[in-house]
Amino acid sequence: MDLLKFALILNFTIIMVLPVPVYIEILKSRNIGNVILSHCNRNIIESQKNLIANNIRSVFLANSTDLSNLSYAKVGFILDTHCESWNQIFNVVDERFFRGPFTWLVNTDDLNSTVDVLSKYPIDINSDFIVITKNRKVFNLYEVYSKGFYTNGSFIVRDLGHFDSELHLKRNIRADLTGVVLKCVVVIVDPIVNETFEHYLENTSPGKLIDSVHKLKFFRLMKYLQNIYNFSLMLQRTNSWGYLRNGSFDGLVGSLQRRDADIGGSSIFYRSDRLKIIDYVTSTWQTRHCFILRHPKYPGGFYTIYTGPLTDIVWYWILFVLTLAGLVTCIMLKIRAIKRPGDDEDSSSSMALIFIFSAISQQGTTLNRGSISIKIVTFVTFIFTLTLYQYYNATVVSTLLREPPKTIRNLKDLLESNLKVGVEDVLYNKDHFRRTTDAVTLELYHKKIVTGKEYNFFKPDHGMRLVKAGGFAYHIDSIIGYRIMRNTFTEREICDAHEIYLYPPQKMAVTLQKNSPYREHVVIGIQKIYESGLMYRLKSVWDEPKPQCVHTPDSSVFSVSLREFSSVLIMLALGMVLSVSILFLEIIVGRYKVKVYDFCH
Repeated sequence: MDLLKFALILNFTIIMVLPVPVYIEILKSRNIGNVILSHCNRNIIESQKNLIANNIRSVFLANSTDLSNLSYAKVGFILDTHCESWNQIFNVVDERFFRGPFTWLVNTDDLNSTVDVLSKYPIDINSDFIVITKNRKVFNLYEVYSKGFYTNGSFIVRDLGHFDSELHLKRNIRADLTGVVLKCVVVIVDPIVNETFEHYLENTSPGKLIDSVHKLKFFRLMKYLQNIYNFSLMLQRTNSWGYLRNGSFDGLVGSLQRRDADIGGSSIFYRSDRLKIIDYVTSTWQTRHCFILRHPKYPGGFYTIYTGPLTDIVWYWILFVLTLAGLVTCIMLKIRAIKRPGDDEDSSSSMALIFIFSAISQQGTTLNRGSISIKIVTFVTFIFTLTLYQYYNATVVSTLLREPPKTIRNLKDLLESNLKVGVEDVLYNKDHFRRTTDAVTLELYHKKIVTGKEYNFFKPDHGMRLVKAGGFAYHIDSIIGYRIMRNTFTEREICDAHEIYLYPPQKMAVTLQKNSPYREHVVIGIQKIYESGLMYRLKSVWDEPKPQCVHTPDSSVFSVSLREFSSVLIMLALGMVLSVSILFLEIIVGRYKVKVYDFCH
C-alpha cells in the first residue's frame, strides 16, 4: 500500500485539540525544524499555525507527500491514534524512517493498545518513538523500542518524563541488551582438532596459538562488549573474510550482506567494495604485513668482498697504471744503452710481468739493474702498490667484520636482488596480488612468486624456515613472524632480520549489517574499552613484539665463514687445474716433439 492510498483511508470526522505545545517542546529539544502531520483532525490548520510560529515547518500527510525524496537530516512525524487506520503509514514507509534521526510522536488515549500495535513493527533500539498520553493537565511521555526486532529482543516501554507547563525529560539510556541474541561470524582458517569451535574460541590462550590478523584477540573484544551490554552471541564459523566470487561476497561479509549474521566476529580491512553492503563501525588495531628476510651481508655475491672496496673506475685506473709501469719497465729492460756490468741477462717481457706482480703482492723483486731510470720506475711502482695494498687490505677486513649496510630497502630493491621470494598462503595475500595495479608488485609476483616452475605460497612455519636458512624473503603477518623468530632464530639471525613493506600497515575495523540498530552501542562500547586501557592490554597480551637484536662480543658473531673465503678458494682451485692441464699438455708436446740428431763424420 502506498502513501496515496493511505492518505485516502484517513478519517476526517474526528474533532479534538492536539497537544501542540508538547510537540513543539519535544521537537525543539531535538533540534527538529520539519514535521509531517497526519490530518484527520479539522483543527489541523490551527495546529500548523502554532508550529510555524515556533519556526517549525510542517506538511500534511496527503496525496502530494512523497517521503522517498525526503532530504532533511532531521524530520519529525506526528501521528494521532484517534484517526482510523493511523498505523497504515508504517506499512508504506521504508524501515530507515524508523531509525534516528527521525522522531515519531504518537498521541493516544490507550497506551497498552498503542504499544501492542507498535510492537509489530521494526522499531529498534536506535529509534526515537515517543508515545504521549494525557492525565488531566499533565501529558505523560513514554519511549518505546525493541531491543532487537530481528534478534529476539523484548519490546520496551519506558517512562521518559512528562509535560505540564514545561518539558521534563529523563536521561535516555538504552545500554541493557538482555535477551538480545546476536549472530556472530568468526573467521578461522586453521583446522580445529580435538575440541569444539566454542571451546577453541573461549579457551585458547596467548602463546599457544599464532593469532594472525587479530582473530582471537578480536573475539576477546567481543566478549568485553558482551559484558558491557549483556547480550548473547550465537557463534558461526567461516574460513573467509569476504571476497567477490561470481558477483557476490563469501565469508564474513557475505553473511552480513545476507543478514545471516548481525556482527562480524573478526576484524577486517577497509575496502570500498565492501563499504557498499556492510557498515564499518570503528577501528580497532593496526595490522602489519611485511617481507621478513635475513639481509644478505653481500647482496651482490661473495666476490664483492674483494671488488667492493674500490669502484669500477678506480679498478680501471689501477689496471691502466700497472700496465703502463709494466710496459715502461719492459722497454727499459731491452735498451742496451742503459745496461751496466753485472746486470741480469734476462731482459724478457715476462721479467717485467713478474716485477709488476711482485710489487702488487709486496714480495720484493729479483730485478737487478744498475740504471737509475729503472730504479726510479721500481721505487715509484712499489710506493704506489704499497699504499694500495694497505688501503685495500684494511677495507676488506673491516667489510668482513662490520655490520653490513641495508641495501635492500623497498620492493624494487627486492626485485633486483638475488633473493627468492615467498608469501603466506592466506586469502587476503592472494586477493591483493589479484587486485593490485602496482607495476613493481606485479613484476615481483610473476618473476619470483608464481612462475612457470614455482608457486611460492607457503605456510608460516615453512616460510620462516626458509628465511632462517638465508637468501629468502617471506611476506607474513608480523605477529606470526615475530613469534617464530623468537622461538627458532639465533641472536645473529635475529640481528640479520630486515623488513620490507608490500603495502602500508592497515587499520582493522568492526563490521555490522548495513544500518544495524547496534552501531552506536558498538562505537560507545569500544570507546569505553579504549579509555579503560583494555585495548592496550589485549594488544600487549596477544601481539608478539619484535625480537630485540642483542649484540654480543661472542666470536661466532664476528667470525669469517667459509662462504666469505670461498671466492679465493675457487680462484686457487682454478689455478691448480689450469697448471695441471698445462703440465699434461707440455708432456704430450714433449713426447711427440721431433728430435734432431747430430751426425759425426
